Amino acid sequence: MGNEVDVFCGVDGFSVDAGEISAVIACLRENAPWIFPAGTLSIAFLGDEEICEMHETFLDDPSKTDVITFPGDEVFTQPKDRAVGNAAPESANASARDNAPDDAFAGEICVCVAQAQRMAKELNVPEADELLLYLVHGWLHLAGLDDIEEADRREMRAAEALALNLLREKNLAPLKTLVFP
Repeated sequence: MGNEVDVFCGVDGFSVDAGEISAVIACLRENAPWIFPAGTLSIAFLGDEEICEMHETFLDDPSKTDVITFPGDEVFTQPKDRAVGNAAPESANASARDNAPDDAFAGEICVCVAQAQRMAKELNVPEADELLLYLVHGWLHLAGLDDIEEADRREMRAAEALALNLLREKNLAPLKTLVFP
């Protein structure tokens, strides 16, 4: 059963090592306190034009955005008990992995490189940190968190902080192989 990560870089002058991104996702899948769908995960790093087109096509909003997440085979997702601090039992994570077919699809995370660059400049943070935040945010959406309501947004921010701290502890943050245009 594969939990592969397919990485696509669709921005001229931008690159990232797919192995580094795969290591980030593997760390989250194995150590974070949320159950994540089994199967292949697709991650696309896109520009403004592509992200705006997707935003309009799928969410009826033509504006720029940071990340868009598309769920995969939700049938393979375990029941949602994903509040920060409520770690899913390891047996539940193992069960999700063991019972998913080889061709299971976890979903797709589409990250806007240009938005990460703009926000990093505005917030005076490294571009790599902002981009990793977007990747984590998309991963958390696939793990069942949302950020529509204020209470959900607070939970999402806490989950982002927890996930980023976990990645720092495992020496997977900040990202080291990014090259921005």
